[in-house]
This record gives sequence, structure tokens and C-alpha cells, in this order.
Amino acid sequence: MKRVVAFLLAAAMMVSLTACGNSAANSGAGLSYKAGTYEASEKGMNGDVTVSVAFTEDSIESVEVLSHSETEGLSDPAIKNIPADIVKYQSLGVDMVSGATFTSKAILGAVAACVEQAGGDAEALKAVPVNKEVNTEPVEKTADVVILGGGGAGLSAAIEASQNGSSVILIERNAYLGGNTVRTAGATAIVNPEKASHYPMTESQMAVIEDIIKKPTDEPLVQEWQKKVAADMEAYKKEGRTDLYDSVEFTALQFYFRFGESAIPERLYEMVAGSSDLLPWLSDMGFPWTDNGQVIVGDNWPRWYSSTKHKGGNGYIETMENHIKDKGLDVEIIKEVRGQELITEGDRVVGVKAVSNAGQPYTLHANKGVILATGGFAANTEMLQKYSDGRWDGLENLCNTNDPAMVGDGIVMAEQVNAQLYDMGHLQILPIADPVDGNTKTVIGTTTGLYINKEGVRFVDETSDRDTLTRAIMAQPDSAYYLISCESNNGVDENGLNIMGVSAQKLLDDGKAIKADTLEELAEKMGVDPAVFEKTVADFNTACQTGVDEAFGRTFFGGDTGNTDGTPEIKEGPYYATLRKPAAHITKGGILIDEAARVLGQDNEPIEGLFAAGEVTGGTGVAGLLNAMYTGRIAGQTVSAAK
Repeated sequence: MKRVVAFLLAAAMMVSLTACGNSAANSGAGLSYKAGTYEASEKGMNGDVTVSVAFTEDSIESVEVLSHSETEGLSDPAIKNIPADIVKYQSLGVDMVSGATFTSKAILGAVAACVEQAGGDAEALKAVPVNKEVNTEPVEKTADVVILGGGGAGLSAAIEASQNGSSVILIERNAYLGGNTVRTAGATAIVNPEKASHYPMTESQMAVIEDIIKKPTDEPLVQEWQKKVAADMEAYKKEGRTDLYDSVEFTALQFYFRFGESAIPERLYEMVAGSSDLLPWLSDMGFPWTDNGQVIVGDNWPRWYSSTKHKGGNGYIETMENHIKDKGLDVEIIKEVRGQELITEGDRVVGVKAVSNAGQPYTLHANKGVILATGGFAANTEMLQKYSDGRWDGLENLCNTNDPAMVGDGIVMAEQVNAQLYDMGHLQILPIADPVDGNTKTVIGTTTGLYINKEGVRFVDETSDRDTLTRAIMAQPDSAYYLISCESNNGVDENGLNIMGVSAQKLLDDGKAIKADTLEELAEKMGVDPAVFEKTVADFNTACQTGVDEAFGRTFFGGDTGNTDGTPEIKEGPYYATLRKPAAHITKGGILIDEAARVLGQDNEPIEGLFAAGEVTGGTGVAGLLNAMYTGRIAGQTVSAAK
């Protein structure tokens, strides 16, 4: 606490001194203010950002962000740096923070409103030049391991490499850590049969198992999984069990078929089998897991675990970053530096050439190897179109859910050293995005709740795989639908925050969601026939109560993220509706790796010194947090053993 107070006092002194030092230049620009402190708000990514600005007669004395509901971690650099830069340069022409554009614009807009309140000229302040001193002196560093990307995969790799005796340099092109991990709902797929038995097995779920055992496939390993599950179920019935069944083989089967049969079976099985190790690995770092699994959009089996403390995926990043600091691991993290080119000696990768956002060149030497953990390319429309396998039309019109840095940097660099790519056209669409900008955080409700179209009619099993959901949604009017919830399953916690940590009231105020005391009122606000809507809800509730969905065959009506032990049944009001639409989400293709996360060349042999982890890879089948942390850990372990 003493250190925090000291830091804040020092920062305040620096801001005040800088304001004094720039007042002359500001006055010379013809700008003056009515001295005092003013407040204003502007909309950010998740709601209002409120600032307080203090003025003297000729300068901006201080800028403070009073409140916001922006994503923790992702928005931190904007909230820290932009106010300080405004004061330092006495300008509204300061740089926005890459990856936090909405937060940056909100802070600048709110400060501009305060300037106008104080009688100043905001437009003139935007024109005041910001002449930052840029250090162009080349930087050269050496470590055992160089990692590109500071999301879940990169941090997992850094921890494992360091704990196995290697020094690490990790570069991140954004001003913050987290990548796509902080943009997730925070659920990780983990196979844990004991925890799955918390739930009873229904007839519908038994039918799912029996059906998948019989699915035709030419893959010998997949056939072996089917035989194992069939034997398990024979024993299950003999024992008279009634608890929910799960196993590595059954999970691998479900993921294989639900993700388009495009995974390399060996890679998929290894990841699923290793998933249970993530529970103790993160628990030992202080990550508080939920007791039981839930379902998430795209899966119908409750095998997804999240944090009891954190909202969204930021908890993973916070936990791993704190672990690196608390344990004093030999990991140097350098932000706002983007990898450009792999350095090779003969056939071996020995480092990386990179550049800071300000243009400063970096040469990073790696004694043991380089790990690419730069994420996918769903934020790169041109690249999506280049590799499209034709399964989705209109890619140029799709919003995306990704961090802006997910543009394929690692894939481009890997191609330059003849790395082999796999399944590059396989784009996964997320069915639950904001129809305006692809944001996944602007929702009230849980992701496998009741879906209705704009005519008030249910049209799909909400626990279907994501491809099936997306196709069903795109066939509806305006390719959109409403997610329906009630007070008991709206995902809003005691602090009024939704499952992603955003204020539910702000979502209602911003028109992102609709609230009503009765179903009839909700229908009217959505513009649908109340009688049709009420019948849809009644039929859905019957399916929830009986566990039999005659209309669409849904098999699981239990907990979801944000409603862990509840039901999607629409019970007591008030009731909520959120308009949703599909958006580009995960590129499941990428760099081909082996079981040790070594990058394979065109000759199917490992490229010496080059490793990859997370969404930048292809062929693993399971994307998201499991893929990031599992392959990240493997890459970190393997590179540390390299000579």
C-alpha cells in the first residue's frame, strides 16, 4: 500500500509539473479556460467512460478517469497513458492505444467535452502537435527463448520455459497482455469424469452417446475411440449407473465431429487427454476454478470450467502474469513490439527481428528457440478471403470478435521459413456477437439460453455446434435472433454485471438489451406477436422441465456460464432480450506442429528452433483456452529441453 501511495503521489507531481511546463505553449496557441474542475462521459466499448478534468486559466492541470466498465487489462493502457499524455502535451491530438480504440476515443471525447465546458476550444486542442521523442537506437537482446505473443499461449509457454531453467523474452505488439484470451467468456474445456457425475444422465444424453458411437468414419483412431466408449457404456449399464458419463475418448469424439472432422486425431486426443492437468496447474497459481462444469455455446456437455472470481478471460492472464512476478521467473515482457521476421542460420531459427510501435528496431537472439504464439487471423478480412474454403459467404461483411492484433503475423513469418500450414480455410463463426460491432460482451443472458427469431419463433437446438447454429441463424430474418432470459438466468451478478463484467444497466440504457416485466411487454418491445412468443416460451419451458425437446432435440438443460447450476427455463420476470448475430471468431487452421509443438516444414520434419502454440496452429481441433494453454505449456517444456 505504501508503494502504491508513493507511486500515485509521484505520478501526481509529474502531471502537475508537466502541466506547468506546457502552459506557455498552450497559452501561445491562443487557448484559455475558465479555471475549475469539470466532468463528462462518453460511451466506450462496454458503457460510459467518465472523466474529471481540472483547468487553470491557461492549461489542463489534470485528467482523471473516474469510472468505466471497460475490459480490465485490455483498457488499462488507455486509461493510464492517454490522460497523462493529454496533460503532458496539452493536446487532444495524442495517440490512441492500439487494441483499445473505443476506450481511447471515449476518454478523448469526454475530455473534449470538459474543454468545451471550461470555455476552451477542443478542435484547436486536437490540432496542437504532439512531438514525442522517439528512440530509434537499435535494441539487441539475447535469451534462451523468445516468445512472440502475450496471450494465454505465450504466457503459458513463458512460465513452463522459465520453470524449466530457460531465460525468456516475450514480446507483445499491444500495449497490454491478453490477446484474444481476455475477449473470451473465460471457459476452458476440461475432461473430468468425476465432476461430470455431478449431473444425472438423461435418456436424451444416452441417445447422444449411442449415436456418436455409430457415426461413420474412416479414421482408425476415431474408430478406436468409438469402441472404447461403446465398452464403457456396456459397463455403465451393467452397473446400473445414472450419473452423467464423460471420458477422454467421448470428448475427443464429440469435438472431432462437432468441429467438422478436420482435426488431426492424434493432436486432438493428446490435447483432450492433457486437459485435466490444467486444473491443478492453474490452481497452484491461485486460480479459483468452478466446482462443476457447464455448457457453453457450441457444446452440449457440461465440461467447461471457469473462474469463480474473474469475469471473462482476463483472470487467466492476471493469474499467469502475477505468477511470473511473484515467483521472480526469468521472463522479460516487452510490450508494443511487433515481430517482423525470423532470423535463421542455415536451417535453424535463431531469433527474431521486430520493431516497436514507435519505430525502434529490435534484434532478439534465441539460444534454444522461438515460440510463435501470435494468435489467428480472424481480424484480417483479406487473409480470410484468401484462404476461404467456401463454407461461408460474405466474409467481407462479417464483424469479428477478435483483438485487432489477430492478423496472422506468426503465420506470415512461419511461411517465410517454409513452415507447413494446415486447414487454413477453416473459419469458425461465433453465433452470439453484437450485430453492430461483433462485441461479445454486450449481452444479458447466458449463451445457451432460448433463441428466437424476429418472428418470435424458436428455430434451433441452442446447444448445437457453432457451424449448425450459425447456418440456422443466417437462415432467419435479417440473419439475427434474440437471446431470451429471465431474472434467474440472465447471467447478471449481485453487482449488476453480466457474464463478461459489463454493467447490465448500461446495456439497457444503451439499447443493447431489452427488459420487460411481462412476456407480452417483452414481445411488444421486440416487435413480435405476443401470442406467438408466449407459446414459444411455453413449449421451451416444457422441454426444460421434461428434458425432452421434441422440436429440436436439445439434450442438456442444466447450467451455463453465469448460471452454473440453474436452467434456461424462462420463469419469473423481469424478462430480457438481446439481439445477436454471427461474427468471425476463430481461425482453426494455421501452422502445423507435432506432438511436441515443433513447427513442421514442407518435408514434414521439424524446423530446428521453431515452435508454435495456440490459435496460430492448425489441426488440433479444439481452439480457445484449452488449445492456448495446453500447446503453450508443451512448447515451453520442449524448447527448454532443446540444445
